[in-house]
Amino acid sequence: MQRGQLPATWVAGVVAAAALVVIGLQGLPTPASRVVDPAPAAESRPAATSSLAGTTPDGAATAAADQSLVLDPALIRLFDYYLTTVGERPLDAIRAQVASDLDGRLGPLAARQAKDLFDRYVRFKTALKDQRPPKPTGSSVDMLRDGLRRMLALRATFFTAAESQALFAAQDAEASMALARMAIEQDPSLSDAQRRERLAALDARLPASVRADREAPLLVTRLDEAEQKIRANGGSEDDIYHMRAAATSPEAANRLADVDREEATWKARIATYQAQRGSVLAAPGSDADRAAAMGELRNRLFTPEEQRRLAAYEG
Repeated sequence: MQRGQLPATWVAGVVAAAALVVIGLQGLPTPASRVVDPAPAAESRPAATSSLAGTTPDGAATAAADQSLVLDPALIRLFDYYLTTVGERPLDAIRAQVASDLDGRLGPLAARQAKDLFDRYVRFKTALKDQRPPKPTGSSVDMLRDGLRRMLALRATFFTAAESQALFAAQDAEASMALARMAIEQDPSLSDAQRRERLAALDARLPASVRADREAPLLVTRLDEAEQKIRANGGSEDDIYHMRAAATSPEAANRLADVDREEATWKARIATYQAQRGSVLAAPGSDADRAAAMGELRNRLFTPEEQRRLAAYEG
């Protein structure tokens, strides 16, 4: 690999990090030119005409023991849930719907505080959308870092330091971490080993819960690769169980063994079905006779829920 040329995996990491930061820098969408009838103020569920119809509101709004509003990132998720329909519905209609939802969730004091917070959040996101970025200079990570600084400065004009810490601290930390990762991945002066070392040191600073979430998909892949290697070398189910127990826990290894047994049983039933299906379809008689025989075969081997999956095996 030539100096300065990034592998595809690093490029993907750069794109993911950039996307994470850009999301935090976005303001409100531009309203669409079409007019949609506003939802009634008393309506607390998503309007049937919006893309939220049939969905459950994300986020939460809660009150403390003294009936004041609890400042929590879940509150911002609730606001963002409704603000995704900007462009589909007038902002006044969304505002009325959010107010109705908050009145249903909270007492008078907390609801009033939450409505004030929503109003400031909307004004902040509107100002963020209208903020004119300076002429692009420097690397992409430098531009994103500058955009993050400007966003934080603008947000400070709408929220106190305590409010920002309670509502946005996790989001800000994630954006900062993404930028740090992006800077390492884009640095052409680093060797592969140095890049891996610095990324590992960066990941070590993550909270344990975040590291666990990130490592979970990798653990599944590693377990699958280890299992295939054991089977290829003639290993037994016992060998696979001990490998899984050492990598996870005996309880997790037992659950995975149960999944293996269920999968093996399902494959055996499918093999039986495919063999008998071939015999039924080759048997003499009318199409109605064969259709009836196929129905009897399916009902004998599978539940109604399982039969929905059979089309994939009847190609």
